[in-house]
Amino acid sequence: MSLGMMYTITHPASLTDMPVKHAIAAATGNNAEIYNLNAGFLRSGRDADVVLLDACVGSSKDDALDGLRNGDIVAIGAVVIDAVPRFVGRSRNTPATNRNIRVAECRLPMDFGGSAH
Repeated sequence: MSLGMMYTITHPASLTDMPVKHAIAAATGNNAEIYNLNAGFLRSGRDADVVLLDACVGSSKDDALDGLRNGDIVAIGAVVIDAVPRFVGRSRNTPATNRNIRVAECRLPMDFGGSAH
């Protein structure tokens, strides 16, 4: 649903005077409050999935906030869930990022072989 969320944020950010940060808050934190979810905020004790956004290739803007304000569908460069980088690279559902994103260091064990499960 990432593309749908991008549209939800892009419309008020680009078509109204609403600041982009408020549009993001409305799509994340406000939904968490309304639906009584333990998510939507980067706070201690909260569930948090972090999405790294960037302006898309070909955009006239240099960063994600300006891209959203411009009405662009910004690029998803990485997703971190439960402190584990689950996706880093080029999303199949959004345009490519302007910047190369990489994991500099991750100290968590990455055994996906199933032997420990």
